[in-house]
Amino acid sequence: MRATRLLVGVALALAHLARAAEDDPAAPQPPTLPPSLREFANPAEEQEETPLEVDFERLLDQRYLTGNWGGWRDRLINFGIAPTLAYVADIQGNPIGGKVRKVRYAHDIGLDLLFDLRRLFAIPGAHFHVSLSSRSGNNLSSDIDNVLIVAQACCQVTTRIVTLAWEQSLLDNRVSIRAGRIATGDDFITSPLYWFFVNNAFDDNPLGVQINVPYFAYPNAVWGARVRAKPIPELYVAAGVYDGNEAVTRNSQHGADFSIRHDDPVLVAAEVGYERNHGARSDGLPGNYKIGGYYQSGRYRRFDAPAGSNLPRDYEWGNGGYYFLLDQMLYREDGAQGLWPFLVLLFAANNEISQIPTFLSGGLTHQGLIPGRDDDESLAGIVYAGFSPDLRRSQAGGPNGQQDFEMALELSYIVEISEWLHVQPDLQYIVKPNGTGRIPDALVVGTQLAINF
Repeated sequence: MRATRLLVGVALALAHLARAAEDDPAAPQPPTLPPSLREFANPAEEQEETPLEVDFERLLDQRYLTGNWGGWRDRLINFGIAPTLAYVADIQGNPIGGKVRKVRYAHDIGLDLLFDLRRLFAIPGAHFHVSLSSRSGNNLSSDIDNVLIVAQACCQVTTRIVTLAWEQSLLDNRVSIRAGRIATGDDFITSPLYWFFVNNAFDDNPLGVQINVPYFAYPNAVWGARVRAKPIPELYVAAGVYDGNEAVTRNSQHGADFSIRHDDPVLVAAEVGYERNHGARSDGLPGNYKIGGYYQSGRYRRFDAPAGSNLPRDYEWGNGGYYFLLDQMLYREDGAQGLWPFLVLLFAANNEISQIPTFLSGGLTHQGLIPGRDDDESLAGIVYAGFSPDLRRSQAGGPNGQQDFEMALELSYIVEISEWLHVQPDLQYIVKPNGTGRIPDALVVGTQLAINF
């Protein structure tokens, strides 16, 4: 959870590999950056090492906080090994509303190793990615008692293995195969625009799909494989299949349960996307238009099942949904600077077993809005989560009320102090926490800190 800015050094390492590929036409393109890896900004030219006497201005000009390690970082990347270590912290409080008013802290420390197997073992177009996550802290949404989680770095509090994945490019990079221990959300139902947001309902992947079915997003990963093909430069098709057993992602497993059980459910995903004006020679405004679906074959209890009953008719097998993702830059000043809105439409097919069958979100991002701050990012977004009418009927007369909908609004500004340091003041407003109307609307005030070591 990216973003977003979550494991930012990998982005810089990939950019380094991309520059090397431009110099060497035979070199493979680096793998597509998964949404669990956060990107700070495009890297500058080769940096000089900061001397032992710390010069603050030169320190801020570095690509990484710890510098170039006397040149060894570049030597490792040129050899084919890109190590990164990043820290992201969310500090948040709810001075107004919620069930309980608290100030909470949560962090994620991400370690990544990206191996370029062409450089290491002369295997063209191949990369191997290993990542680990260590999380600690508390989730403010537990105090507010709301569904649309307000923190990006919270939850799954443990140290775990995340990714063990091989990615292979074929046919002049028109086909990509990724397999191993991977997160479904790295490749489906995602956009780089979502990574900027702190609220987890935006970040990485729309949260509704993870509430309805076991759908694996950073820092959770399972055994799986994904194939992505581009029949023409503007169009791609992708399909993936994954172990659908959510038990392997529980905190006690630390990501090290590598078993595949014969009775595990299966999660499948498919997506078609049109990438408008993404070519290097394109002068138009870029955009992305995606349509896709997912299905998990496990067993789901019906909302109308009588309490304590465990009859076959109380369950259904399989649950899924479909989605539409749209983002289109509307105005550009220079390079990546400009106004870029997005829209998410996510629907589940079965109200009888899907807690949130209607999930909608949208927002605006603008890089360089303030003159002289070309790399800063301004953003605003809104999320609507509509609870199932079947769920609501099953709650009638209950002690906790009936869940109708919950909304979250977010205003945020990412200040790039350095390529290795971002500070993000953030405001959120939670409407109808937990959807019942019994908890006062909550104002969340916070800051996110991101450091790339």
